[in-house]
Amino acid sequence: MLAFLKRSLFSNLTFVFGVYAVLMMFATVRITLFEGSNNYAIFYYSLSHLIDGTNLYALYPAEYLDRYHYAPSFPALVAPIFWFPYAVGLFIWQLLFAAVWVYAVYRLPLTQGQKVFAYWFALHELFTSIVNSQTNPFIAAIPIFVYLCFEKQRPSWAAFLLIVGFYIKIYSLVGAALFLLYPGQRVRFIAYMAFWAVALGLMPLVFTSPASLLEQYRWWVEELFLKSDSDKWINTSIHRILHLFVSPNIPTAAIIGGGVVLFCTVYAQIRRFSEHTFRMLLLASILIFQVIFNPIAESPVYIVAVTGVLIWWFASPQTGLDRALLIACFVLTVVSKSDIFPDVLRDRYVLPYVLRAFPCALIWFRIIYLMHVPMAVQKPSDVELKPIEHR
Repeated sequence: MLAFLKRSLFSNLTFVFGVYAVLMMFATVRITLFEGSNNYAIFYYSLSHLIDGTNLYALYPAEYLDRYHYAPSFPALVAPIFWFPYAVGLFIWQLLFAAVWVYAVYRLPLTQGQKVFAYWFALHELFTSIVNSQTNPFIAAIPIFVYLCFEKQRPSWAAFLLIVGFYIKIYSLVGAALFLLYPGQRVRFIAYMAFWAVALGLMPLVFTSPASLLEQYRWWVEELFLKSDSDKWINTSIHRILHLFVSPNIPTAAIIGGGVVLFCTVYAQIRRFSEHTFRMLLLASILIFQVIFNPIAESPVYIVAVTGVLIWWFASPQTGLDRALLIACFVLTVVSKSDIFPDVLRDRYVLPYVLRAFPCALIWFRIIYLMHVPMAVQKPSDVELKPIEHR
């Protein structure tokens, strides 16, 4: 596939961006003018609920289906979009989050060929997230920007982005795992994290009273536990895999705890913190971990995991095993949600057995192995990471 991309029009970044622009515009116009978006309606009306002091997490069937699950700070953070009329805001929302993800991948220290491959590989996954009007492309971009901020010695911006991500989806905080790889920035990063947590946490006070905001945060915590319990059998993550194939009685906390312990074992490799490949693998691990260990992971969130898979691929030895895992990810994680995938296979195998999550889970375990075995990571002969600037 890489050889084909190198020799054709499909290797031209301008052409790739043109394809992205056309598809994202098509999806945006269709949703804005014809279909509407229940997800955006949830986001859009959250600001008025915050201003009115009504429970953000209650049901509002006259406005939208499902519930609001984000932090009380979220509507305050994106209020500039919600001030626009509904249709205009939805149009901006769709294109903005797609553009942020495209730009994040573009800023990665990769060669042009690698970026082209990443864009084609993840195109359908990004499209799936966009047609659902999700924030997931932005959530996928945050760890990348955090990584770039640390590389540029800008811990204040890294902290700001992580807290923004936390108030959108709490598992974005996993990206903070990167700060341990940058000893000279740790103290400043922690200080800035505390500052931005308070500043952005109190931002809704522009729209509501202190007592009302405190109540909203209490309702938010209750909603997080409620959603975790109710989604036990409909999530697309390692939780459901274990509940299906091992035992339905394994506690969510035990699964997450085991994942965290395994995730943290790589910090024993202190001497490798200065290696570019090691840092890229940790970034990949963070992105995939956010999805496969998320007990409420839904299908559209896989743009986050697929982004991590691509970063792993460019930093991996690209052995036969790696190629097999990448192909499995493309077929089961990406293509299985498309119209070209046979419905009978999707309905009989992929959905019931959570096969969409399997390749990403296996790749994550492969990443942990590679981070523990220095000799396992060798620079691929056909794909070379672009040198990154000095930290």
